[in-house]
Amino acid sequence: MAEISYADLSGIESSLGVIHSSMKTINSNIHVVSEGVDILNQRQGILETDLQKLAADFAAFVEADIKHKALALAETRFGSLRQELQIRFGFYAEIRRMATGILQSVDTGIVGDATLKTATEEVAIKAPGYWLAPALVAIASWIRDDRDTCANAIRECLKRDDYKSTLFFMLVMRRLSRKEASLGWLERYFMHQNPYKLDREFIVVLEAITTGAFPPASRQLMMGQCKKWLDQLTGSEDFVQEQRSQWVAFFVASGPQPNDRYPQLKKFATNWALLEASLRAARTHAVLHAYFQGILTSSADLSKDVKVQLDEILSLLVTNFDDEELPWHEKVRLNELIIQLNGDEKSAQAMMATEKHVFQQNVDFLQLLTNAAFNPELAGATKTTQALAVSISQPWIVEAYDSFTAQCRSNIPQTVELDVDGFKSSTNDGIDEKNLLSKQDVFYSQLLSAELAKLSFPFPMVAIGGMIGLAGLWAAFEVHPIFAVLLVIGGIMVGVAINNNQMAKAKVTDQVSQRKKVARGVLRACIAETVDYRREHGVEDMKAEAVRQLLTSITAENFSSHSKDVARNII
Repeated sequence: MAEISYADLSGIESSLGVIHSSMKTINSNIHVVSEGVDILNQRQGILETDLQKLAADFAAFVEADIKHKALALAETRFGSLRQELQIRFGFYAEIRRMATGILQSVDTGIVGDATLKTATEEVAIKAPGYWLAPALVAIASWIRDDRDTCANAIRECLKRDDYKSTLFFMLVMRRLSRKEASLGWLERYFMHQNPYKLDREFIVVLEAITTGAFPPASRQLMMGQCKKWLDQLTGSEDFVQEQRSQWVAFFVASGPQPNDRYPQLKKFATNWALLEASLRAARTHAVLHAYFQGILTSSADLSKDVKVQLDEILSLLVTNFDDEELPWHEKVRLNELIIQLNGDEKSAQAMMATEKHVFQQNVDFLQLLTNAAFNPELAGATKTTQALAVSISQPWIVEAYDSFTAQCRSNIPQTVELDVDGFKSSTNDGIDEKNLLSKQDVFYSQLLSAELAKLSFPFPMVAIGGMIGLAGLWAAFEVHPIFAVLLVIGGIMVGVAINNNQMAKAKVTDQVSQRKKVARGVLRACIAETVDYRREHGVEDMKAEAVRQLLTSITAENFSSHSKDVARNII
């Protein structure tokens, strides 16, 4: 009987051991790679968040730095400009103070003629070319009855500045109850007037006459001139449209500073800039109501006697800066606004734009009224003049306000566009919360499907494991039972691959679930803020009617303390 020989399978067993060890290493590496990819994804998400925050912080830093530098520069310029003004025109201010003192000394008689003569002649020498210096000499000469010196001084000041000298003597003569003389100066004053090119001080004269500071004959003269100018200027649509445009720009620039009442919308509404601008415009109505109400309130008390009113008008005339000082004061004003707004140069420029016409040396009659209405202090007028200017300008102010209101309402965004974690949606007023949340559920359901689809079934690993298992099964029957271990190894490979795939799917499902939970809370917060936003916007917008009623109720008769008929006839 032939002897059966057994094959040496030790080499195969050794190779199978090596394969088993390699499979463990591969499986371990698969776990490591999978965990590494997850860690990388997490770190990438954290990095993106950090980069977004860094970008936002950097933008905020840049903006704050720009404002800080602008503030520091404005403070430096403000100081240097004020100093330059003092160097160039400081003596003018001394002459103005002296003018006030001389006028007061006429009443009290506490200053001697010799003192007045010495003081006025000294300033006349130190301020060559300045019209007010010889005007003071003329007043001092008139007080001591020095007719020749007075006449010479009058001729000199008229030569230097006929317009302002005429206005000055016109007011002084009225203050001293020289009615015929004041009326004569008033007639001379009107000889120089051009409704297309009026000096800034004309609004002061308008106030003086309409409040009864001049004799009755001057009222008739003023009435005729103002009515003629209004008819002439309002006959041209260009002049009226220019005033409307300035008032609209003034209304826009008067809006309050934004606040952080709607942080979620600010962060997740893609059209937040439009939403914020629209709400700021709506909030402007309350600001404007307070502004015009303040004009009415401040000008309601007109109980001062004529002499006190005249003193205030004269004080404004002699204390206002001269034409050659205007460019310097314009620069000072701009830097002052930058300082007041903590370095916000753009807002300062916007406010300055509404005041720029105030610094023009000559303007038309309508522009003169607008200047006094915008800023009476800069225009060289009083609050009473501001009220009168508003009352005369009332027709085109109302038209401008209607245009502003219509513009605000036409610019109201109809929808709030949201982008929460990639879920883009829109809502009108937030009442469709249930529908939006339902759409968000669909979005995350689709997102989950898309993310799971990225995790393809591990066919290669399953195929390799299956082939090893089948090879082991064949070898176990055909070669030796020891090869059955390959069947076990193949099964392990298939099981590990499928298990890893299931674990990855579970992880993705959990991540999407967490994102959905956070995004759901954000969406609800945005919807709640949208409801509050629309409610506030509606409340603020309704205040427009109160402003319009206030504007339409303003008439010149409210601000004429002596003759309502005069104001009515002017209008």
